[in-house]
Amino acid sequence: MDPKNRKYSIPYNGTMPEWFMMEVEKRIKNIDHVYCELPFNEKEMLSHVRFTFDGKDGANTNTPDANQRRAQYIRNCYDFLRLSKGKVRRICPVNAMYYKFDNDDDLKNFAIALARVARHHELEGMILSDYRIAVLLHALMPELELHTSCNAYQWNLRQMSIWQEKCGIKTFNPPREIMRTPSKLKEMHDAGFKLKCLINEGCLMGCPNSFYHNMSVSLRCYAGMLSCCQSGVGDIFRGNWILPRWQKYYDEYVDIYKISGRNEPGDYAFRTIDAYLEENNDKPLTEVMLSGTIMFTKRIVPEEILRKITLDKVPDKLLTCECKECNQCKLCENLAKQYIPEKYWESFNFKVKVV
Repeated sequence: MDPKNRKYSIPYNGTMPEWFMMEVEKRIKNIDHVYCELPFNEKEMLSHVRFTFDGKDGANTNTPDANQRRAQYIRNCYDFLRLSKGKVRRICPVNAMYYKFDNDDDLKNFAIALARVARHHELEGMILSDYRIAVLLHALMPELELHTSCNAYQWNLRQMSIWQEKCGIKTFNPPREIMRTPSKLKEMHDAGFKLKCLINEGCLMGCPNSFYHNMSVSLRCYAGMLSCCQSGVGDIFRGNWILPRWQKYYDEYVDIYKISGRNEPGDYAFRTIDAYLEENNDKPLTEVMLSGTIMFTKRIVPEEILRKITLDKVPDKLLTCECKECNQCKLCENLAKQYIPEKYWESFNFKVKVV
């Protein structure tokens, strides 16, 4: 694929709607769709983004400031969906796994409400993680384009076939954990499935706790015992993201490259898509990537140190090794130790403290 013809999915992050739409139009040739938080009503949001305003461990939940900022985000989403209609495809994420349904009627009423909102905003599509909601919504609006979320966790072809047959899924977003297992993605694409892959966010390669971490977030529970780094400072390089220069190895079977960042401020989405379009390897790793390994590292290591670790420092061996021989290889460990001072190394080793 010609790099100039790659297609991307980018996030609307609640910033100034008019300015954001102007920036989208500058890059419209390479944007398949924008995914925007779906305003369910004036107070409710339908994904984990709503927790962003509550502060660490929910300390600011239902405070006037948090509620005001959440309301402004929702108003901006309303305005963006209005301004963007007919100019760019809008595929809105709905992670129904974040809600508790007490009975069948609750489930069906939620799907009916989604259909009403989709019609109101004249949406092109939705992104879903809950199979039950997907089945119901497809029955209500068969013309609505449905994508799966990476949180729907399709690991095999049989799962994907069922989702496609029963829910009319047009595009599948495989889970973060297999982004650096190209053979698996190729198997899915060769079977005829259209793939959208998250490229700038991912868990630690081989994270033992990623699924239950996501479930903890969905239930609004403190996750605890974060396992984003396990085996030493080299884990800074072991996120499941795809570097700009690696895209050429994925072009054969990735139809849409998805950029994460609904919680990121300002022009993050555009700086990031530009880095991928230009295959820019000079930017700091922590400026482009949002993986748990990176967030963990930013809590520990000063920014002035991290800015020296640019994308070109990430070893290309990671593209195919699947981190199967880390204890023998030591490549990531040795590289990271060149940039991160020794006093920080021990913090990257996962420890269990019971009492």
